[in-house]
Amino acid sequence: MSLKNVVKVMNFHSLLRVDTSRKAANKYSALEEVTTDMIDNIVNNRNIVLDVTALRVDAKAPVLNIYIGSDLGFCSNLNALVNKQLTLDENDEEETREKHKIIIGKKIHNNKLKNVVKHVLREDFDDDHTDILMYLDESMRAKRYSQINIIYNHYYNATEVEFKKKTIFPLPKHFGEKTTYNEDFAYEGEIEALLQNLVILYLQYELEIASNVAYAAENIYRQNVTTESLKKIDEREEEAHRVELREEKDKQFAKVLDNYTKLTNY
Repeated sequence: MSLKNVVKVMNFHSLLRVDTSRKAANKYSALEEVTTDMIDNIVNNRNIVLDVTALRVDAKAPVLNIYIGSDLGFCSNLNALVNKQLTLDENDEEETREKHKIIIGKKIHNNKLKNVVKHVLREDFDDDHTDILMYLDESMRAKRYSQINIIYNHYYNATEVEFKKKTIFPLPKHFGEKTTYNEDFAYEGEIEALLQNLVILYLQYELEIASNVAYAAENIYRQNVTTESLKKIDEREEEAHRVELREEKDKQFAKVLDNYTKLTNY
């Protein structure tokens, strides 16, 4: 198979992956929206007596940063942004809290880093990341962290990819923006336990959304690079064709000139 055909295949697969990742992200976004509405109604509904310590954490507890990289080719610039943030976080002298890390992707540096709780290949994460979801579940129930951040490249559309460091815990400030709560419901048992389960679901959905839009970002970047490569290949082929035509024309002219010289010598 020629180089051009290989690049075409890579380009096509990248487009397919972008579409698949976008659909998955939209699915989890819908679930996350429902979950956040439920949390918002529980936390801010005046009809519910809620233990205010239900979501309180120790301000001195460690921070958990989740770094999402790419194992695909042609994505070195995207990985460089994640690695740069990882270095900044590691050397942040103003942050007094201990920093724990979940690293996704073999191209995200893990040399001499402290407190790496998990490091998985991107392919392994995409195949099965139950272990990481369960770690989030256990950490929230144990109130292990005071803050959780996701560091990744966010895909918006074919022309816009943004590097993000997104705080998903504590809950974003948009919770509690409603002024009226008309929903009326009853719950048997401890409402705090339900709230905790919902918050865990919310965090897991946020990770799902980030991982999928990051995968879309990787592939749209890869698709753009391969598209540019195909243009370069076409330009080189056109130039080679022009050179070939020019050489053929020179040969024909030389042949005509040689024949003319022979005729004039008789």
